[in-house]
Amino acid sequence: MDSRDSRPLGTGGHLVVVGGGASATAVLHHLAQHADVRPVSVTVVDPRPAGFGVAFGTADPRLRCNTSVDVTSLHRDQQSDLLRYLAGRGWPVSRSDFVPRALVGQYCRERFARARSTLAARGCAVRQVAGRADTVRPAAEPGRGYLVALNDGSTLEATEVVVAVGGDQPRLPDVLRDHADHPDLLAGAYPSGRLRELAADARPLVLGTKLSGVDAALVLCAEQRHVTLCSPSGELPAVRDRLCRPDRPAGLLSGLRALDPRSPGFDLAFTRLLVRTVRNASPLPPPALGRQFGTEPEALRRLGTELRQTESGANAWQSVIAELIEAVNDWTQGWPRDERDRLLARFRPLISRHISAIPVSSARTLARHGLAGRLAVRRGTPVSLAPAPGGGWHARWHPESPAEHYTHVVAAAGYRPPAVCTHGPALLAFGAAACSPGCAPPPTDDRLRLTTPDGRAPERIWMVGAAAGARTAIVNYLWTAAAQADVVARSLATTAPRPAGPAAVLPQPGAAPTLQTPATRTHPSYERHPRVRTRRPRLHRP
Repeated sequence: MDSRDSRPLGTGGHLVVVGGGASATAVLHHLAQHADVRPVSVTVVDPRPAGFGVAFGTADPRLRCNTSVDVTSLHRDQQSDLLRYLAGRGWPVSRSDFVPRALVGQYCRERFARARSTLAARGCAVRQVAGRADTVRPAAEPGRGYLVALNDGSTLEATEVVVAVGGDQPRLPDVLRDHADHPDLLAGAYPSGRLRELAADARPLVLGTKLSGVDAALVLCAEQRHVTLCSPSGELPAVRDRLCRPDRPAGLLSGLRALDPRSPGFDLAFTRLLVRTVRNASPLPPPALGRQFGTEPEALRRLGTELRQTESGANAWQSVIAELIEAVNDWTQGWPRDERDRLLARFRPLISRHISAIPVSSARTLARHGLAGRLAVRRGTPVSLAPAPGGGWHARWHPESPAEHYTHVVAAAGYRPPAVCTHGPALLAFGAAACSPGCAPPPTDDRLRLTTPDGRAPERIWMVGAAAGARTAIVNYLWTAAAQADVVARSLATTAPRPAGPAAVLPQPGAAPTLQTPATRTHPSYERHPRVRTRRPRLHRP
């Protein structure tokens, strides 16, 4: 019997979820909402504690979400589930607030625990394996589902698989490739505890000026260190004081569908659509669009201008960002990925600063550090970075320029997309060792199920969050992952797998499986998260 056409997960089956961050938690949260879903087992594969992931795996209160409570939720509902969660524990927040990432991590952690309890009450064993997946292959016996091979040599049997891995490998510039193991190189801005441990007189160079670079600066400058951020553009993100769903949608999706991206006049038509949408989104006549953005070439001066515009209510553009993300995702869904990416690349300089804008509180803190001389932002990146005798780094900004000394280098240019691809006899392969730089993300159908080139029925393998980048343009947005999780949960509740054997870890010769039940302790490489108090606490104000 074909594994794609047998009995539903609601009456049995073994689900393996590859990844344990917010996207994976959203899937379990939605599965628990379906009372008829009664799998035999759910096994989560992730080396980190379930629920946190990279995005929310920090306890530093300086680091806030750059999305408002309204759209930072595991469940898409009229009211944000995160808002309900925080309000129920006495946190004085509104739908437009930007809360510390640690709170969202704790929210995801508790929702994971609640979903586990709900499924356990139906007889489902939910557990976590502290490891990484290497491959997903068809079972040796036709019609028996899948085998998920782990990096410790063990194997999991599954009737269906959800891939919810995120990007957790920092981008390392070419000038650092030969020095990846240098003790004065910090690959990535997280966990932030590594940054706080640097000496008070450290003089770090941060490669990156977007969200990861901003987070690194917020942590490093707080201890009076002198920090330099740099990137090819030398631009900081824009500033906003909310990212909420519009009270009355402006019709962006219908406007985009009326445009022909192949038309010579598309760029102008798209720009006019955005301008018209911004005007219509404001209840009062907004300032001219040119007066809603800073124009200074120097990043910190531009930050100051855009901070003042936000504080005075002059940036009406922020009212359309949530609708823009949804519209772009819906409009480009199903497009060939290279065609979609070429189109978005044409508008990336205009859009990326504003989709990934920073909270006004973070902007105020950066501006203060800049005025105090603790923060500098440079356009361009060093042409060479070499370890200096006695420690630190020598950076040359031009081939003939003298070397400048920095005590540390922080690679904060973001993270690589998750390394997931179709590879050889495996249906999926994971990790940089298996996926070459030219590998295409796995293709999916409109239900996010993995498709194969031979045109057979889709596999019982679903892609969620960053792993669904082949079909979804903007994936680093929890509101998007929540929608995908709902699609996957509905599919798992209504389509038909065939149960395999017990979803136990099957040891290979010489390998011993490591099982970990999700607990309240954090992974050793992560920081301890604060418990959410039931009494009303005071929010940290940077």
